[in-house]
Amino acid sequence: MSSASIPIITAEITLIKAVMKEIRIATRASKLALAQANEIMKRLSSAAPDIPVSIVEISTKGDRDKSDFLYKADSVGFFTSEVEQALLDGRADVAVHSLKDLPTEITKGLAISAIPQREQVNDVIVAAKAITSVQDLSKWATVGTSSVRRISQLKLARPDLDCQPLRGNVETRINKIRSGELDAIVVAQAGLNRLGMSDPISLILPPEDFIPAPGQGALAIQTREDNTALCELVHTLDDPSSRIATQTERRILAALHGGCSIPLGVFCRIEKEIIYIQAILCNLAATKHIRKAVSCPLDKASETADYIVQQLLNEGGKEILDEVNNEKQGDFR
Repeated sequence: MSSASIPIITAEITLIKAVMKEIRIATRASKLALAQANEIMKRLSSAAPDIPVSIVEISTKGDRDKSDFLYKADSVGFFTSEVEQALLDGRADVAVHSLKDLPTEITKGLAISAIPQREQVNDVIVAAKAITSVQDLSKWATVGTSSVRRISQLKLARPDLDCQPLRGNVETRINKIRSGELDAIVVAQAGLNRLGMSDPISLILPPEDFIPAPGQGALAIQTREDNTALCELVHTLDDPSSRIATQTERRILAALHGGCSIPLGVFCRIEKEIIYIQAILCNLAATKHIRKAVSCPLDKASETADYIVQQLLNEGGKEILDEVNNEKQGDFR
């Protein structure tokens, strides 16, 4: 935080103390969600040490619905809508989400006041046997993931892989390997890092090759728009580079009207005022795919994202999206 901003934030903290007994953080009740919320709680406590901060655990539809594949469900707000409702009805003051779970259309009355510095963006493979590449997995290996994006990119590299649905917390997923039920699983490295569980990682999948979900590895901290003092306090946790990169990724996602339901990967990297944007769109069986890689000055990120969307659509993306929507009731594994 710059020295010029300290008097402003001090004034905001004084105002918050005058109207709030504590800052309540809403989050899902999973171990990963709680680890994320507790990290934000520590940072808010450090920014405003005189204001108590507490956690409010919320059960979401995504926690209760155990559907194998989220793309077959009504997945908009699947893990976030009930947490947002806690903000709207006053049970909480702040909400912490995994950004990739948050719909691109922000709920009226709420704001993303901070996107803190992003964790690792890439996916990883946890396997029963040591591997140095996806090609080292045995023929017809069973790989656990319920993400259509991960399944499609796995099948691009290895069409023979038997991808099996996988839901549940990280421990549950890893135990399916230890029990012999699966040969490998694919998960986000950020989640393992936040839980202190990176030891089982067998293979890190470079994000330039195995393109992650838009917003993967980032957190979104929401507040009510009308609580301007709290918005300002939370905004001190914002990382501008992470915000620009994830906003660009989510702009592409929004333009394609996607979420968990389409096999889309988007990854942005920023270096010295240049943003490097990579995107991949596949059909569910991975028999068709379109990949784009474009760089531009940082101030041209939005229009370049729009250009990538048009390129994807013009080169067969519309047909892929139509095919995905028509196949949602089928089994594509």
